[in-house]
Amino acid sequence: MDERFTEVHHRNMWGQWVFRFEGANLCGLCYESDKAGNLQAIPSEVKACAGAKAMPDASLSRKTAAAYKKSAAELSAYLAGKLRTFTIPITIIGTEFQVEVWKKVRDIPYGETRTFRQIAEAVGHPGAERAVGNALHANPLQIIIPCHRVISSNGGLSGYVLGTDIKRRLLCMEGAIQNELELE
Repeated sequence: MDERFTEVHHRNMWGQWVFRFEGANLCGLCYESDKAGNLQAIPSEVKACAGAKAMPDASLSRKTAAAYKKSAAELSAYLAGKLRTFTIPITIIGTEFQVEVWKKVRDIPYGETRTFRQIAEAVGHPGAERAVGNALHANPLQIIIPCHRVISSNGGLSGYVLGTDIKRRLLCMEGAIQNELELE
């Protein structure tokens, strides 16, 4: 990993997360994976961590420790259904097309969805639904860039790096779908 970035591992009610910071800016957030790259997107069995607070390592700079504390608090509040908009400063790192797609996806309001086709059209590349899907698969800021709000043109769940079960759970929590049986 590049020395300008600091990684912090965090566990909350949804599982293990990795935060990546560039100074005080969050530039990466994802579920932690094992050495084989398998996602560890499983709810925690530890009930006490439902409101897990950040436990900054003493080796973190003051700016990074403060950013981690705020990021962990916002993530926990969002996952508990108490936060709709993230305010933590972020840095988005990707290709020009990826950044364009991710910015459009960030504009999708809480509780709403858009299709891959709508995003492709919004970034000026009609017909590039697959390229949009590839950009979302590379999303460095899971949850913060809410790619779970992007669905297929037929209204079904598809193409979420953490799987359709997590996507359905997030959309239900936001009220974008009424119950977990929708979008089957």
